Amino acid sequence: MAFANLGGTAVAIPQIGEEYIPHGLYVARCRVGFGESTADSVCDSNGLNRWTNTQETIPLFDINATDILVHSVHRDVTTAFTAAVTITIGDGANAAGFVAAALLAATVISSGQLADTVGAEYVGGKWYKTTDAIDAVVGGADPAVGQMDVYCVYSYAPSFPAGDTGGSANT
Repeated sequence: MAFANLGGTAVAIPQIGEEYIPHGLYVARCRVGFGESTADSVCDSNGLNRWTNTQETIPLFDINATDILVHSVHRDVTTAFTAAVTITIGDGANAAGFVAAALLAATVISSGQLADTVGAEYVGGKWYKTTDAIDAVVGGADPAVGQMDVYCVYSYAPSFPAGDTGGSANT
């Protein structure tokens, strides 16, 4: 299943009902871009979150439940960003945990090739035991144009209770 952002906000993870189907693999998509807007987080008719032309932190995915396993984060630059713009993708613990600026190459169109997270700290994924957020941090030059789709591949992976230590009355 794939979910996209609606209404100019970060995509909620997990989506409604996913906690009842543990271990299913899900993909959430967030479209972000710069230009053609005067206000932060305006969602246009194409489902694109448009941001002001400044360096800022853009919320992509709100992890609003515990025990979410983010397997990977990929991006597809569909419109090249302004020259000298740098973008990283990560969370509160590491702003470039999923994608470092050099790997994202925001000023180059991806042509539908979803680059992986090679070289990033979270290359093997990250298990979120508490709520958190995955953000894009924009630096370098102030962007006037640019657009990308960011994909988060995740599953709901609940912790299991500790095993029976033999003191149960049922043994």
